[in-house]
Amino acid sequence: MPAAAPVPPSAPSEEWEYLDTDVLTPARSSRVCMTCQHFRYEVGKHCVTLLTCPIHKGLIPQGEHLTRRCSRWVARQEVRRGWCPDGA
Repeated sequence: MPAAAPVPPSAPSEEWEYLDTDVLTPARSSRVCMTCQHFRYEVGKHCVTLLTCPIHKGLIPQGEHLTRRCSRWVARQEVRRGWCPDGA
C-alpha cells in the first residue's frame, strides 16, 4: 500500500483539535505514532511542543505518541529504504 501524501494544513496546527480516543488504538510494538512517516512535531506560539498528525489534521495528546497508533500507520522512509539509498 503506498503512503498517503500528507495533507497541507488549512489552519495552523495550534488551532486543530485533539484526536479522539477512537482514532488512536493501543500498541505494544514499535508501530506507534512516533515511528510513523506522518508524525510531526512543532513548537507553538507559547513555546509548547505540539505533536501533530497531518493525515488526521489533529493534535496527539502528550504521551500518546509513545503507546498508540492509528490504522494509517506507515513505516518511516529511513527505516524502509535506508538513510542514503541513492549513494549505495
